[in-house]
Amino acid sequence: MFYKIQNYYDFLNNYCLTKKNYIYYVNPLLDMFKNIFEKLRKEVSGDIAFYHVSELVQHHRIQVSPGIRAAVNYSVDAWKKYGIDAEVISWPSTGKEYSWSSQMPMEWHCDDAELKLIEPSDQAKTLVRFIENKISLIQRSYPTPKEGVTAEVIILNKGEEESDYKNIDVSGKIILTNGDVARVNELAVQKRGAIGIICDGMFIREPNLKEGELDDALKYTSFWWGGDEKPCWGFVISPRQGRWLRRLIESSKNPVKLWAKVNSRIYPGVMEDAIATIPGESKEEVTIVAHICHPQPSANDNASGSGAAMEAARAINKLIKTGELKKPKRTIRITLVPEIAGSFPWLVKNEDRLEELIAAINLDMVGENQILCGGPLIMERTPEASASYVNTILEAIYDEVKKETKNLSGSSEYPLFKHAVTPYSGGSDHGLYSDPSVGIPCPMIIQWPDKFYHTSFDTLDKVDPEMLRKVALITSTYAYYIANASLQDALWIASETASREKIRLFKKIQNEINKALIDESSAIQVISNLKEQSEYWTDRASEAIKSTIRLAPSNKELESYCNNLISDIKESMKIEVKKTKESINLIAKSKNWDEVKPKKKRLTKIEKEAKKIIVNRIFKGTLSTRSWMKKLSDKENEEWREFGKKHTDGRSIGGISLYWCDGKRNLLDVSKLCKFETGKTDTEYLVKYYKLMEKIGLVKLTYQ
Repeated sequence: MFYKIQNYYDFLNNYCLTKKNYIYYVNPLLDMFKNIFEKLRKEVSGDIAFYHVSELVQHHRIQVSPGIRAAVNYSVDAWKKYGIDAEVISWPSTGKEYSWSSQMPMEWHCDDAELKLIEPSDQAKTLVRFIENKISLIQRSYPTPKEGVTAEVIILNKGEEESDYKNIDVSGKIILTNGDVARVNELAVQKRGAIGIICDGMFIREPNLKEGELDDALKYTSFWWGGDEKPCWGFVISPRQGRWLRRLIESSKNPVKLWAKVNSRIYPGVMEDAIATIPGESKEEVTIVAHICHPQPSANDNASGSGAAMEAARAINKLIKTGELKKPKRTIRITLVPEIAGSFPWLVKNEDRLEELIAAINLDMVGENQILCGGPLIMERTPEASASYVNTILEAIYDEVKKETKNLSGSSEYPLFKHAVTPYSGGSDHGLYSDPSVGIPCPMIIQWPDKFYHTSFDTLDKVDPEMLRKVALITSTYAYYIANASLQDALWIASETASREKIRLFKKIQNEINKALIDESSAIQVISNLKEQSEYWTDRASEAIKSTIRLAPSNKELESYCNNLISDIKESMKIEVKKTKESINLIAKSKNWDEVKPKKKRLTKIEKEAKKIIVNRIFKGTLSTRSWMKKLSDKENEEWREFGKKHTDGRSIGGISLYWCDGKRNLLDVSKLCKFETGKTDTEYLVKYYKLMEKIGLVKLTYQ
């Protein structure tokens, strides 16, 4: 690729679209998003975003509860004070309704809860109180009788396996465990008659979070009810409290007894989203989404994302009102929702106009003080099944934010904060938006890892106003720039996307050469996969370039320009693949290896089966399987769990594999695409997974 310096507007009026003589031009940032960026830089305030975070952390924001309702109402009221059109949108949430595959859960509220040690009497004391720490209760706990419950507490070795219950009678007892609460509830409460659970577990995520670092914190845990289970309640104590209680139980000659009281309600209710609208000139929209849920305080997760989104909306709206920014061509919509659960009904409500929702961005855990929390500020790309220009725009804006300081000579600019750009990982609302069946490309901004994630130590003192400012600036620039993008912008975006994709492709090719250096078998593997792998990379880069046409559909000039850029990418990759093969064979010769030739691979029995299967999607969006798995028998669920334990790679690509299921590709091709995207796959797992999904009614399989 070469660059020819010329006046940008001359280029726009006279660009050459012939395949042999098209022009690449100097990145005209000052004429494109940088003008918007600089105006917003002067307006966006980290302190205002921080103020919103400080208000949101005062609410116990469990999905479908009075606490999250109060947070949603606060957000809408704050937007209205800024002159932004905002409203609360509600949906019935009684456990009977579904939004695509997602069950709308019952509402839950807790007034008070308390856990006391009462025997031995000389050790009697209060262990935790809900009024002191909301995370001390397992969320969605059912109520106890009004007078409370007194029962013996016993220790379980995690309690996640049937073998943990051998020769142990848990009926009528309280279980002390550091295992998975959902699994303990299933085995100890639902199956064996235990009445309550005490959790003293804590995350360990080396090297960010070592064992013992959060000995006095409480781990956020929750029940998720389908409606037909035995009622259960539970509490959370710190690892330090847990060790003390375990020693007491082990040393006591008599049963150790606890008294527990939970004053809560589970009832048919409503789910609310906070929706703000900055109107544009057309029906098309750009969405900023952040989840507003999680227990008090949950400052970074995700009051920070909601606060940054609120500030991004304020800044955009103010500059439009003052005339510094024009009314955008497209509407900007901001949604603060219960994570994923609240995006489902919103997208269902807009199902007939999903094509008009052209782009989105998800803000999840964005305000971390990096010194305290440990992780970098990450821009997570869309899944490769939804390759898009939005990644280019977000990366370009991110690059501007990273220009914080200069070297001594002033020849280089760089950031003072930790940062990264990563492939798609999932786990939040962007996964639902970016699903090809929904079709709204949505990258995410996140800080990960966060040492205090999902613990009682995720408090306001861990939030950095400067990080909030950076993210609100990135977000507001991204949203407004796409919302106001014209044909001229689309031409630049297409070129910038081609440039960045080409760099990514060349890096991938070099990585293959590096793999081939390891040994002779590695070289053979690289050569054997190189053709298909390079074709996949080229196809994804081409789709990203082609996606810019969505900004100016039916424009022949843009379409032709994108086709020329794609042709250049394809021709360049052919040359690089040829060079790569030559390089690997030169390396082989220098190491006295035999000539490296592609090795033909015969299909295994499971691969032959996968090649016959086509997955047809019944529902739009990601699959929410929790309530659907109840259709299986206990034996079937147990068999699936044991199978999953042996197939960790398969479990990690289940969600990504669905993105590639378009009703045309067979499951073997889907498995290969997962391998190309993530570096791993498990065809056996995928075959069994989708047969299971068909059995519970989430997909339909056809055979060829």
